[in-house]
Amino acid sequence: MRIEEASSRPYALRLARPWVAASATMTTRYGRLVILASDGLVGFGDCAPLPSSGEKGHAETFRALDEVLRTLPCQDVDPLAGDLVARIAQPQVRWAVETACLDLCAKKRGLPLHRLLSETFAADVPVNAALGRLDEGCAGRAMRAAEAGFAVAKIKLGVDPVECELTALKEVVEASGKALSFRFDANRAWEKADARRVLNALAAMDGLRVDGVEEPLARPTPEALASLQTELPFPLAADESVPVLGVDALFEARAVRRLVVKPARIGGIAATLDLARRAQRAGVELVLTSVVDSTIGVMAAAHLAAALPAGQRLAHGLGTLAWLAEDVAAPPPIEKGVIRLPERPGLGLTPFDDLPGGDPFQG
Repeated sequence: MRIEEASSRPYALRLARPWVAASATMTTRYGRLVILASDGLVGFGDCAPLPSSGEKGHAETFRALDEVLRTLPCQDVDPLAGDLVARIAQPQVRWAVETACLDLCAKKRGLPLHRLLSETFAADVPVNAALGRLDEGCAGRAMRAAEAGFAVAKIKLGVDPVECELTALKEVVEASGKALSFRFDANRAWEKADARRVLNALAAMDGLRVDGVEEPLARPTPEALASLQTELPFPLAADESVPVLGVDALFEARAVRRLVVKPARIGGIAATLDLARRAQRAGVELVLTSVVDSTIGVMAAAHLAAALPAGQRLAHGLGTLAWLAEDVAAPPPIEKGVIRLPERPGLGLTPFDDLPGGDPFQG
């Protein structure tokens, strides 16, 4: 199966409300759909640089994508795109091209992507509700998530002063009817003393079930994380620290009990599956997540989550599509906190003919 055409289409997706984290606020999600054609079939991938990369990072990623796309026509995408994508250096470009190649391969074989990736797969993918920060609307979002049947909800911490957030969190727990477990992401907001104070307060809060806490330390080291983890009954998780500190160092120090990874950040589907196997051997959980990616990006990650080893099938951070006011394709239904994977070949999605907005970082 040879690639006949390779192109991309820019998009700019308005958010329904601002996505606020400790280091950035996002109101529009920019990216490009990768489109590969072969034998009458079309495969799609999503290249959406992390918002924190800024205009310069977006422009560099899209230039790298353009360079790769020029080399793809007449390239062979079988078996499973391995040799083709291994040569792509930029991780987010590799993720997008690999997804489009595997979408093509799965369509050629008449299989949903998750069935192509693994013989032992999950039919559905549990996801956490994404509640955003602890603002005035968070309690209402938590109540609606509980009513919708989510089991786990994720909240951004470290945006406001510690005491304000702890007070607001008590209201959120009450509003949810204590039906949810909560996953927190501090995005490296706290020095060690504040981190210990918040983590201990979370462990002691009446009625609060803590699923885990991501990136509590402003200046993490494997040893500092390990010293916190040994004191806590719930998992700490590394996310943006994974490429900085290194997986081997985190495993060796037993620094955290969970890794949270964006497949685009670590370089794609094959790289994520390899990391999942290594994490399972080390006794570490793996959670896949999205930074308000488009439906194409989220569904690629959902198919990947369904193909993870059985011990890594937790609630994944892929319930972010409701934050988008517009999208590149019809989003999949989420029922009782679960994404139902389509049985159609490939990703099971077709993008809209007209994509919202355009790419201000292009050209």
